Amino acid sequence: MSETRNRALSAAIVLGVVVAGTAFSTASAQAAKATLHCGDTITADTTLHADLVNCPGNGLVIGADNITVDLNGHTVDGDNAAECPDDVPCDVGISNLAGHDGVTVSGGVIRQFDTGVFFAGGLAHTRLRQLTVRNSLGMGIVVVDSTDTVIEKNRLSGNGFVGIVFGESHNAQLAGNSVTGSGASGMFLFDVHDSTVEKNTLDHNNHGIVAVAGSSRVTIRSNAVSHSNGGAIDLGENATANRVEHNHLADNGDGIILTEVAGNLISDNVVTGTGFFGFPDAGGFGLILDGADRNKLDRNTVTGGRGPAILVLTLDAPTAAVGNIVSRNIVNSRQSDGIYIGNGATGTVVERNIANRSGNDGIKVDAPTTKLTRNTADYNHNLGIEAVLGVTDGGGNHASHNGNPLQCTNVAC
Repeated sequence: MSETRNRALSAAIVLGVVVAGTAFSTASAQAAKATLHCGDTITADTTLHADLVNCPGNGLVIGADNITVDLNGHTVDGDNAAECPDDVPCDVGISNLAGHDGVTVSGGVIRQFDTGVFFAGGLAHTRLRQLTVRNSLGMGIVVVDSTDTVIEKNRLSGNGFVGIVFGESHNAQLAGNSVTGSGASGMFLFDVHDSTVEKNTLDHNNHGIVAVAGSSRVTIRSNAVSHSNGGAIDLGENATANRVEHNHLADNGDGIILTEVAGNLISDNVVTGTGFFGFPDAGGFGLILDGADRNKLDRNTVTGGRGPAILVLTLDAPTAAVGNIVSRNIVNSRQSDGIYIGNGATGTVVERNIANRSGNDGIKVDAPTTKLTRNTADYNHNLGIEAVLGVTDGGGNHASHNGNPLQCTNVAC
């Protein structure tokens, strides 16, 4: 996803929240009421006992703090025909735009609204669990301006724009959700801090997990992302000090993309088959650092892709990639290089990697300020290590049985 597109999405969501205060239905219904109707406002613990069908506007509106809404296996159904004013959220399945704290919603189906669930307004201790949110015209679940939120074990499918949007929030857990068929991203995070995104399954979304707008100290762990047309995991717009670890990313257009970010750890991920599925212009990159500084790529396994398995350079970013570490990774590419350090990178350390059986070079370095130490590059189609004059040879590099009899250039191997 491009930086411009990320910023446009963030701005649209934030603007919608600012004006949301007057957007929801004022209809009221006490929790004890036997039958709920579309647009009713909930002010006490409530269990749904029948489906709400073809709601022309909002489904249910949260009207009090510290309440639980149990959908009890029932469906809150929209009319699939939202006509919302520009930048004003309306036609919401479950709406909490007044910032009510301590609200739990669980156990049912929400479908065919403009937005399935929309919570915003400085709220705390939200719990959204075991919901099936599908066929939203726009977004499935949106939570903005929150603290201590849990979004877990929900199933989202066929939502027109984004499955889960989470922004301007901290101390959250997004865990065990399944997101498929989103028109843009499966999960979109902006300005999120000190939070965890783990054990989610994303399949056949245009993009997988996106974290932008200065998101920091977010752990993206043990997620399975497959068949994204673009990137599986994308960090951008000054995302800092995040951890992306133990994820399994298979058959996406690209794997993990870091653009204009700093100080992130990308470790112990398994990335396979990038570039043989997805957008025609996807690069098939396994891990790419584009104008990113002081990041560490460590102990990842990146194999079987179309483009370079690991790529450090300046591609779309306006600044160089500075001071990155590429260490102890196992890589290969079917058609390209295992590791490529491009001219737009300075001060890169490449150490203890295994780069075997790639379609071109095992390791290719076009940036003379790179240091190469104790790498192994065997059985590659061309050279084991192809480095330009001026690189620093840290010693211990090994290359053998490569297609080019030189085995290495400008380092000893």
